Amino acid sequence: MQQDSRSAEAGRRSSSALEAPSPREQGEGGVAIIGGGIIGICAAAFLAEAGLDVTVFDRTGICEETSSGNAAAFAFSDVLPLAHKGMIKNLPKWLADPLGPLSIPPAYLPQLLPWLIRFWRAGAPAKYEASLAAQAGMMKLAEAEWMGLLDRSGTRPMLREDGSLELYESEAEFRAGLSGWAARERFGIGFRHVEREELATLQAGLSPRFVKGTFVPGWKTVADPKLLGKAVWAYAEAKGARFEMARIDRVAADRDGATLTLADGTTRHAKRLVVAAGAWSHRLARQLGDRIPLETERGYNTTLPKSAFDVKRMLIFSGHGFVITPLATGLRVGGAVELGGIERRPNYDRSKALLLKAQAFLPGLDPTGGREWMGFRPSLPDSVPVIGEAPASPSVLYAFGHGHLGLTQAAATGRLIRELVLGQTPPVDLAPFSPQRF
Repeated sequence: MQQDSRSAEAGRRSSSALEAPSPREQGEGGVAIIGGGIIGICAAAFLAEAGLDVTVFDRTGICEETSSGNAAAFAFSDVLPLAHKGMIKNLPKWLADPLGPLSIPPAYLPQLLPWLIRFWRAGAPAKYEASLAAQAGMMKLAEAEWMGLLDRSGTRPMLREDGSLELYESEAEFRAGLSGWAARERFGIGFRHVEREELATLQAGLSPRFVKGTFVPGWKTVADPKLLGKAVWAYAEAKGARFEMARIDRVAADRDGATLTLADGTTRHAKRLVVAAGAWSHRLARQLGDRIPLETERGYNTTLPKSAFDVKRMLIFSGHGFVITPLATGLRVGGAVELGGIERRPNYDRSKALLLKAQAFLPGLDPTGGREWMGFRPSLPDSVPVIGEAPASPSVLYAFGHGHLGLTQAAATGRLIRELVLGQTPPVDLAPFSPQRF
């Protein structure tokens, strides 16, 4: 079985890469974006549409790392912060299983402990309403902005509107999730609970172990997240955005602009800098004097051939922490969380464990011919991203920490970054997303 990871892709080169422009060609008054993932791509598209001089920097290419291998969901109904999804309650049980929904390598636990304490505090009832409202507002904006960007970029045919089906193995598991569905209902999110008899009409071939489900008709997916990212970038490029293949080693900024030092020792200058480097963003922020408590959720998946099983829509196995998504390019089985930082080698036993569960849940699934993958989700303790001006550097904007929701919230983040660069009023209150909240 073929294996793929961010570290394995470090030497790849994107076909979108251009020759490095000179500072004059690049424009001293332009905007530099560090990160060629979906957040940086969408920010570039929105800024280029506004006529701004934009250059994206990335070490591997456009949409070549975490944004290439996600579950392909526009999860606009996923408004519950991670700390409120029963993770705290299930933590002891999950940690007892090294290949379960949540894993923490023992050697990494001391380094992770401060983040875990913040995560536990984020689950307090007093923080629930604020986090929920912030996410709900962000999701409403995200859906509107994505639909507009898909139309403007000609990528609307890549959208799939088949809904999602969340599955439960017992009445107790179903009842445990009812409060979360009630919270979604308050924000106008449509869904319906279905009994065993209706499950077969929504997805044939399910194991009889599933007794109930919840169907969300408004849930959307895309044909393939990597292909979508590259298509949106092609649109941004057509609007004048540029790309430079480079690893950024150091950043510095003052009120007049930012200086980027590349791995080869050369520098680039920009009037404004957007840090959208995913799981590496906090390292750059620290160089600017800002300590952001970002951790890395290492996610695993296996993409099988399309013929592996006829899956009609995204299937969500929340009790086991993974999903199955039908893509135009295959069938993706993935999810789970390994809080292990960005330096440890991938543990592909986790992707194999998910595939074994998928075989049990979909009897008849063909597990052969798959490609394993691991990527880094940049996660903050309260599950709310950092979007806003760097406290110590007014010329720098942060756009990172989206966790599981990078693809979902990318277009909204791009819109917000554009408004901040132009000095306009954002369409949502950015206080919950402030870098200073920590």
